Amino acid sequence: MAGRLKGKRVLVYGGGTGIGFACAESMAREGAAIFISSRREAVLRQAVERLAAHGPAGHAAGDATVAADVERVTEEAADFMGGIDTIVVSAGAGGKTPIFTTSPEEFQRIIDQNLRPLFLAVRCAAPQLLQAGRGSVIAIASMYSLVGQYERVAYCGAKHGVIGMVRAMALDFADKGVRVNAIAPGFIETELSRQIASQEPDPEAAMRTRRAMHAIPRSGQPDEIGEAAAYLASDAASFMTGQCLTLDGGYTAR
Repeated sequence: MAGRLKGKRVLVYGGGTGIGFACAESMAREGAAIFISSRREAVLRQAVERLAAHGPAGHAAGDATVAADVERVTEEAADFMGGIDTIVVSAGAGGKTPIFTTSPEEFQRIIDQNLRPLFLAVRCAAPQLLQAGRGSVIAIASMYSLVGQYERVAYCGAKHGVIGMVRAMALDFADKGVRVNAIAPGFIETELSRQIASQEPDPEAAMRTRRAMHAIPRSGQPDEIGEAAAYLASDAASFMTGQCLTLDGGYTAR
């Protein structure tokens, strides 16, 4: 239903590219005002040019793991949109972390890059969300929030933590009109995922392997995650909180 997010004011962390941008674009098409943030100013400017074709769109660069940056971005977003009632947190990081060889510093980097943005984004915007009265927080988790994986102790730990945070925050907000949910994507074919595969000895073989690991033998597309985010932000999901919407092509069903 077109226009189902008319009047919504959405702040997206990690909104310049990939899944975050797809969420922003899907919501913009449904009538929401959008404000995006990530570290790279040039990327944000290009993304906003595309989003502005659908309606109001602004941006501010910042590091989602730094409290001062998140406070500033939150203030700029609220000023631009006249408030905030929806937050999407798509910032994060991964990497191989076998338990046998991973340094404490690399473990901590991945934990911080995945958990701090969600905590800071919601903590800083909580007054805006409460003032709005009908709000939605959407955390981009992973299928590895639900299962383990070889050589991914930090990433699995962090993404499992995202689900725990979502459930706890959902209870904190439940009687205050704000819902908190997560999306757990499988392998999504983005510019970044293709870039990572390009570093393999046989990039196309690496992509085929990633596509085939789902029960539905293909990769997911960013716009599929964007559509799920738009649903979670809409009033159609008004009785849904503390949940993880899994779009993984059946990976975790095995």
